[in-house]
Amino acid sequence: MADNSSALFDFSPYVAQREEMLALIREFASHHAFRSAAVEELELDEDYYRRPLRPEDLEFLQFKKPVPADRVSRLPSLATQRLLMSLNEVGIARAPKAHATDAVAEFARFDAFYGERNQVLGARIRPFLEHYGFTFLGSEGRRGETVARYEERLRAVLEAEQKFWSDMFALLMRNDYLIEGLRFIMIQRYSLAPSRRKAVERAVAAGYFDFVEPADRPETSTPAKDPMLARVAEFVGATQREHSYWQFYLPTSMAKANLLYALGTRPDRAFQLLGATFTAEAEALAFSAALAKACPHLVQPGSAPVDTDDLVARFSRALAQVDNAYGAEGLYRVGQGFGAGEKLAERGRWDLGEQLKWLSAIDNYIEWAEKIATRIEAECPEIDRETFIEPRDLCSTTHVHNDHRLVVIRSGGVGTQMLFWGNLGMRLEMGEGDKVLIPDGRLHGSTVVCPECTYDQPIIPEEWIAELLEGAPASAAATAAVAA
Repeated sequence: MADNSSALFDFSPYVAQREEMLALIREFASHHAFRSAAVEELELDEDYYRRPLRPEDLEFLQFKKPVPADRVSRLPSLATQRLLMSLNEVGIARAPKAHATDAVAEFARFDAFYGERNQVLGARIRPFLEHYGFTFLGSEGRRGETVARYEERLRAVLEAEQKFWSDMFALLMRNDYLIEGLRFIMIQRYSLAPSRRKAVERAVAAGYFDFVEPADRPETSTPAKDPMLARVAEFVGATQREHSYWQFYLPTSMAKANLLYALGTRPDRAFQLLGATFTAEAEALAFSAALAKACPHLVQPGSAPVDTDDLVARFSRALAQVDNAYGAEGLYRVGQGFGAGEKLAERGRWDLGEQLKWLSAIDNYIEWAEKIATRIEAECPEIDRETFIEPRDLCSTTHVHNDHRLVVIRSGGVGTQMLFWGNLGMRLEMGEGDKVLIPDGRLHGSTVVCPECTYDQPIIPEEWIAELLEGAPASAAATAAVAA
């Protein structure tokens, strides 16, 4: 059984600070760099200092109960991970754009992003947000677990990741969505790789892994800099530097980097960081192996196959060193970090799988939206709904809902009235009467392209969705369930 006696994250001591922290969080998010996105900012063109946090959400998010494992895709988690990614990387130096038309203005943005205001506010709210967003992690360590058992668990992570990617690539090919799906995947894996790498490398430079021989430590650079990832990113058109595709980061994708930052900024979590970094490497290796199988034409001739055995061997030797020098307590602490990474990897597979199965079968969700709308008219015309009236060029920064919703365009004139998206390059054109079903927790955004658009968002009961899937054709139901 898991040992909860010394959990890595515990939000309960921070509850009393909530009002103070809410004010500081809102103050941090009010910085000009964090305002919601404009229409032209769907891609940020390598603008590292621009982070559309959608700060208006913070007016109603109360941060009362920590994020549970089954809610990692919902708005409180997304907002928390966006905040953490922003404040964590206020500590990562990146020079202003070279050859800027207005160098003085560019340096002013550089100074503002890295200035004392953001540094101090970020440091004050970081512990509150980390414990709020990660309390569901860190209780997976088991006292008395052996090195051999940890080896088995690492191999299980590798197997689960490889199976997930094999199934996911098969789904994407079956739904004729491989290129688009790979683009979304590369935004999660390739675009965020520098953040994961820097979080660990900074800690390593500060001596966090000095208790393990260098040859037996996790590899922090090779998987992240895998040249195949760069080739795939180029192939699908996702080559701009981090964080150009900020709007399309899933909360669990950011959480993987933020967890490493959380452990790598606390020297008393050095053993836990070791375990979590081995899990991160396992994820990277499994993905590279699956990618090579799915896209063999992108494998560079003469490239060595991915070696997961070397990872397991290094992991085993590192744990043996910890066990020999620090005994059961040292091994337990490494296990805490490993377990946190293990659980976050599982939640990440679920979150990404749900997003991709929705995007790759969007025609099904349009068809189901029509059926649900017909049912609303017949059975429940007063169903809970929100109505929006928005002007031309209003851009809705990508976000998620905590429930299932339809988007129903009510009026706005002739032709396309809204562009709806959930992936880089996606442009679902919607006009009067058009509908789409957005499942709970699915990342999406939109832009109004007519003078004024009125649309409704009926909130759909969970049981309606279940009934709809039960009655769906086998192929559609299988798509909807493949990553569940």
